[in-house]
Amino acid sequence: MPIHQWAEISEDFSDALLLGNGASMAIHQGFGYAGLFQAAQDHGHITPEVAGVFAAFGVNDFELVLRRLWQAKIVNETLGIAAGRVEEAYTQVRTALIETVRQVHISRDDAAIHLKPIYTFMQGFQTVISLNYDLIVYWAAMHSRDELGSWFKDCFGRGGTFADDWKEKREPYGRATGATLFFYPHGNLALARAVDDVEGKISAGGQDLLSRVLEVWESGGAVPLFVCEGTSEHKVKSIKSSSYLQRVNREVIPDIEQSLVIYGWGLAEQEQHILNALRQSHCKRVAVSVYNGNEEYMRHAEQTLRDIGITEVVFFDSTSPGCWHNPIP
Repeated sequence: MPIHQWAEISEDFSDALLLGNGASMAIHQGFGYAGLFQAAQDHGHITPEVAGVFAAFGVNDFELVLRRLWQAKIVNETLGIAAGRVEEAYTQVRTALIETVRQVHISRDDAAIHLKPIYTFMQGFQTVISLNYDLIVYWAAMHSRDELGSWFKDCFGRGGTFADDWKEKREPYGRATGATLFFYPHGNLALARAVDDVEGKISAGGQDLLSRVLEVWESGGAVPLFVCEGTSEHKVKSIKSSSYLQRVNREVIPDIEQSLVIYGWGLAEQEQHILNALRQSHCKRVAVSVYNGNEEYMRHAEQTLRDIGITEVVFFDSTSPGCWHNPIP
């Protein structure tokens, strides 16, 4: 199976881009953990008390545990029940998550060198779908505004809620001469669930977006909206708990047209739900990035994609100029 340079095939793939964890790891090796729970363990933030809370719920999913504890805390406050073990457990788990994200997430300043090549690459697609919880895509989209105007759109309105008419956002706006819409099927650090399960986007508000996200979590005013742990079945259950995640998985992925580029995604068993959604699309041609000529991965990717009806699978070097964070000389 030949491995192309990105420039050799780029003109044939402009409909959609799907980013997996390999894309984030190309920017920062700290994103290489299997999940935030493992990262929290390795950095010493899973105390025996926190481990006991996760064990009680039977999962390693920060989002699920925090959401359930947060809801219980709100119920207690509403009924005038004195603070106790629920509030204590919520605080412990929240602190573990905040400190873990602080340690594993790259800073905006350290990521800055990569942002222009990234938004230049993403600009070539109608749709960008990121499976990653980090802020790389958001930072790149924000970094593009001086040059491109409002080219990149996450389809959240001024009030921070997801647009019912998201497809209409494909029309260029202001001085932008085109549009790329980007979405998060597993949620993102910048997305949150507030009281009464209202979902929305956390705005930077003139400060660093990562700092603002952690500030919102610390205030207790909202809980994160992202899924980064567990089997495909577990992720589907979490997705069903969120209006935004359901709509991205049920509306956006099946809306992909003829072509798709996959960058840094392992097509693993625990993300079968993404493949099921892709099966419902009109996509027939897929270009898959390959790192270091990994033939075993290539065979796995080709078979997995053909099993869902993809008729053409090609491969390109993940380090070739012009793709993702690799600048064009």
